[in-house]
Amino acid sequence: MRIQKSVRAAVVASAAVVGLVVGSGSASAAVDDSNSIVDGGGNTITVSQSDTFINSVFPLDGSPLTREWFHNGRAIVDVTGPDAEDFSGTVTIGYQVGYPASLGGELTFDYTTPQIGLEIGSATTTTVSDILPQAGVGVTLEPGPGIETVEVASGAASGAHTEIQIANLHGTATKIAGNVSVRPYVQVVSDNGDVATTFGQPWRFN
Repeated sequence: MRIQKSVRAAVVASAAVVGLVVGSGSASAAVDDSNSIVDGGGNTITVSQSDTFINSVFPLDGSPLTREWFHNGRAIVDVTGPDAEDFSGTVTIGYQVGYPASLGGELTFDYTTPQIGLEIGSATTTTVSDILPQAGVGVTLEPGPGIETVEVASGAASGAHTEIQIANLHGTATKIAGNVSVRPYVQVVSDNGDVATTFGQPWRFN
């Protein structure tokens, strides 16, 4: 089921990527949540989140109406079946953010693009320069309560196994009265239009 997006953000592919791994191996990280579909060609497409950690920190502005956090983790796409090695699509990382009351608030997400390592199988790793030094997404909130769905980063998925690792993706919610809940999600859309989405557990910030 495709997510109904309340925001469409133009994000450069792999903008929040630490490493992009393409090969036939399986992920070694502990999986937090996953979901699978079978496409028309009999291939099973599984999208997962692993090593997810969203760390709430004291807001730099010191306001009791601000929530600030950093997100680390991995988005993983595994494909098995007759055409697994030829799989191609787009993987998206995003959030559902819930809040009880907005006083003219805003959500902002930013990240610094690190270098990208491309590994094919277990053979060699090639490091290339940064795509962008920094990128971000901003969303103005309607008077609460409400839930916003926000895309924050996307990249290419290719072959039987793709991993996108994010480190210190920074989120801020301003002018919010009450708790803020953040649910991370990962979605993969194949070039043929097949869609698989997995939602993680909500992280609540007081």
